[in-house]
Amino acid sequence: MRIRVRYEKTGKVRFISAIDLGRVWERALRKADLPIAFSEGFSPHPKISFTDALPLGYASTGEYAELAFAAPVALDRCVQALNAAFPPGVWISRAVDVVDGAPKFNSWLTASCWDMSYTDVPGFLEAVDAVRAAETLPVLRQRKGPARTVDLRPAIHRISGDNGVVRVILHHVSPPVRPSELHLALENFHPGMPEPTLITRVAQGTPSPSGLIEALSGDFVTSGSCIDPAPDRSSPLIAPARRATVSTDRGASGRPSKGNQSDQHQQDSDRARGVAQSC
Repeated sequence: MRIRVRYEKTGKVRFISAIDLGRVWERALRKADLPIAFSEGFSPHPKISFTDALPLGYASTGEYAELAFAAPVALDRCVQALNAAFPPGVWISRAVDVVDGAPKFNSWLTASCWDMSYTDVPGFLEAVDAVRAAETLPVLRQRKGPARTVDLRPAIHRISGDNGVVRVILHHVSPPVRPSELHLALENFHPGMPEPTLITRVAQGTPSPSGLIEALSGDFVTSGSCIDPAPDRSSPLIAPARRATVSTDRGASGRPSKGNQSDQHQQDSDRARGVAQSC
């Protein structure tokens, strides 16, 4: 049996590495006494696969993992047991069964939605508008090896700003574009712009014309900027393998659903249902 989960990494745990996060999951599985499957060979390890690692210090409400079990488990009890075993800052918000023959999870993760929080930055919206209007966004990338200039514009799907928060949807390209590099592009139009106080990955999925379709549920994430409210930890959302369950109190965007959606949003919702049914 396999399940896929969406979980958050917030608070102090955002400062632990991807390797240490894997150990957190292993300890939680042992504490929850769940029949996780193990790999074969000289050094067996739990069958847990994670999506791309979150940069150290970033928060997230949109991290994903796939777990394989050696015996059937009740999905709701499994999630509740893991959430009780996790340290503060790690919490599963949604889970689904994986049907046989389902495509690889990474095939649905082609973009990420990010929130970059700033404090008291005059001219903030003008810098966001300038980035949106720019045809090219050259920045100096400093990673392994010599620094080189790259153009960020092809990776930006949508970007907006409101109340000191930049919300940007970035395509998953290789090598990946990080929000810290987007800050450099903003700084080119607003010299001296301070670093963001917090960077949060809101969700991952597939881009739509007006936002993002969240991979696990098919929820529509708006490209308007906002910070998700604190989730209701009393009841994670459990979805069957072939049907999406959409929250009635908040969607993946952190905003309540609206009955008078635009035609474009309706099209996005229709596409979202099709994606969720394929998981």
